[in-house]
Amino acid sequence: MANPKPHLFSLSFFSLLLLHFPTVSLAQTLFVFGDGLYDAGNKQFVSSNRVDASFPPYGMTVGEPTGRWSDGRIVPDYLAGFMGIPHIPPILNGTADFSHGANFAIADATVLGSPAETLTFSQQVIKFSDNKNKWSAQARSEAVYLFYIGSDDYLKFAKNNPNPSDDQKQAFVDRVITAIEAELKVIYGSGGRKFALHNLAPLGCLPAVKQANGNVQECVTLPSEMAALHNKKLLQLLVELSRQLSGFQYSFYDFFSSIKHRVIKSKTYTFETGMAACCGTGSVNGTSCSTNNVCAKPEDYLFFDGKHLTQEGNLQVGHLMWGADPVVVGPNNLRELLFLPLNTTVMLADIQDAMAAMSPKQNKIESLYDIKMMESEMENQWLYQVGKAVSFLI
Repeated sequence: MANPKPHLFSLSFFSLLLLHFPTVSLAQTLFVFGDGLYDAGNKQFVSSNRVDASFPPYGMTVGEPTGRWSDGRIVPDYLAGFMGIPHIPPILNGTADFSHGANFAIADATVLGSPAETLTFSQQVIKFSDNKNKWSAQARSEAVYLFYIGSDDYLKFAKNNPNPSDDQKQAFVDRVITAIEAELKVIYGSGGRKFALHNLAPLGCLPAVKQANGNVQECVTLPSEMAALHNKKLLQLLVELSRQLSGFQYSFYDFFSSIKHRVIKSKTYTFETGMAACCGTGSVNGTSCSTNNVCAKPEDYLFFDGKHLTQEGNLQVGHLMWGADPVVVGPNNLRELLFLPLNTTVMLADIQDAMAAMSPKQNKIESLYDIKMMESEMENQWLYQVGKAVSFLI
């Protein structure tokens, strides 16, 4: 079990910084990027076909469909509420109030390729760049940038490559991560400093994926394996960017483990089932959600349709992102990220350099647990840095 002392000292260091930097302010702006999990209604503005999320039973828990792929609220809605700001509107709604940010996420979005009637991750970032002058430079620098992207890339890869070699898997993951890195740097160049990311869910556990593969009792291996490979690389990327880019701060939420636990032990987390969706047809309700095949109590289900969570599932995820401990979300949860002063990077750089100087084995990061273990190994360095901070601030 990891030694808890380093985390306590990191909190002490953080508290000292808050006390001695009067310019600390709570972010009042949220920018959202991603796919259908985060889509607040953009899809209905670009599709020439019926968008299911704009019709019942979507939105049934809140009384009407809103373009969200759920029975009610989605994760960005809850995070905005925790921040004390209104729900963030879809950027393609030209009459919306964007004073607290914009949601660029859209169903079917990918990192690679150019699928029709959606916005790729790159196109979402371009849309942000085109509209960035709606917000002041200060608002953009203090804002939180929220991301969930890549699921559709790996689902398509698994479908088109049922038996890939290890080299093919890694090469594809590297392409996705490289593209994500480029877009994060664009946002950083536009003033973004606070980045909050999910890793990907175990994609083989989605009801739609299980049903399509005829494997309804167990999660499908390849899509989940690709997600796991992606998640390791994504965390490594964030750690590296925090070393490369001055002021780059991040929160990384282990969505993969949260969903896996709720699929396997659904009743522990208040759900009657994490295997089948509330709405749809087929062995696990994986497709064709409509008013003719929807459950009476969505809160009993983890998934609302074959790929998206219920409002209850989104609420649990939102709470974990906002305030869970460092094994679930780290090195900062979203609440901590919000209050983290923008001008602490120089002091923290010494700690990062010390961590980077560790042996390759110790410095290998594949999960939040590895970061926690690195903190344990670096107890003396944390103590030294806190001492330096105290002497400097006093």
